[in-house]
Amino acid sequence: MESKRSGYMAGRKIILASKSPRRKALLEQIGLKFDIRESGYEEDMGAMDDPHELVKSLALNKARDVARHYDDAIIIGADTFVIFDGKFIGKPKDARDAKDILRNFSGKRHEVVSGFAIIDTKNDIVINDIGTASVKFRTLTEEEIDDYIATEEPLTRAGAYGLMERAAVLIDGIEGDFYSVIGLPLNKVYVNLVKLGVDVLKS
Repeated sequence: MESKRSGYMAGRKIILASKSPRRKALLEQIGLKFDIRESGYEEDMGAMDDPHELVKSLALNKARDVARHYDDAIIIGADTFVIFDGKFIGKPKDARDAKDILRNFSGKRHEVVSGFAIIDTKNDIVINDIGTASVKFRTLTEEEIDDYIATEEPLTRAGAYGLMERAAVLIDGIEGDFYSVIGLPLNKVYVNLVKLGVDVLKS
């Protein structure tokens, strides 16, 4: 009889197609057992205009790039965008760009959308969806912005901030899927893993 361990069925590998420490931490948080294999897919940000469809497509292509290496595994791919005034906001080019981004966000809302894809390579099942959230920043002082940029944290984060790090104090509120802001719509991922037979919560 096939034994079961927390987070997956014995004999089935679960692979996270990302080296993001935040996505890794989220999956570990729910007790999932998995390996990591970074996708080699090169993002094409101009592939389509709709950011919601684009983030789904990028997540799917990342998962597919890793899935081709496995005959019997469940692959999880993901991507996250910050959207403000209809524009994609990626990682800032430098400190000046980070300052411009944070000034724009100050006292306003922006959208964060995280796409994910789950591929069951054995059963040829593909799941592709998104989670979204609206994030509102407090009205920030110039000193706060400068001090935060001095930590260098904004320079390596899409949207120039890390919600689970020092930028937590800059946020006034979040509406929608909190975990999408971190990088993975965790509840949707969990529900779909359960549908594939993954016993995430059983120890």
